[in-house]
Amino acid sequence: MNSTMKFAKRRLMVGLAGVLFSAYGHSPFAGEEKTIEEYIEEARPYLHLSCQGAWDASGENPDEYVAIMNRFVSIAFINHDFDIRRIYEAPEADQDELSVLFYNEIGRRCNDNPQRLLSGVVERSLEFALNEMKNKSD
Repeated sequence: MNSTMKFAKRRLMVGLAGVLFSAYGHSPFAGEEKTIEEYIEEARPYLHLSCQGAWDASGENPDEYVAIMNRFVSIAFINHDFDIRRIYEAPEADQDELSVLFYNEIGRRCNDNPQRLLSGVVERSLEFALNEMKNKSD
């Protein structure tokens, strides 16, 4: 991962619940909820991209890179039948911790192998972060 991509990773430290709600459509302020097919169609053009490929496709724009990742987060929640309200209802400190775990894990996995498919990295990173938070609360 190049230094620009590493810098972008630092800029990705946004509130995960806000990102996920905007991607998944369950925000109390969101408009009409999308169908599963619509989420899949939005992600389809990016499914073949590696971590580095997605960074290149984003034009090295951190906001666009996050937007590409958000498409995969939505699919991961659908794949695992996860209720996004559980994150929204968690204390803000837990949401922040989840966000840090999630984005740090994406960064670690992409750093280890920039040619990994970003969709898989996002899904595994989300599973990792959610499991870490669950283990913490047990």
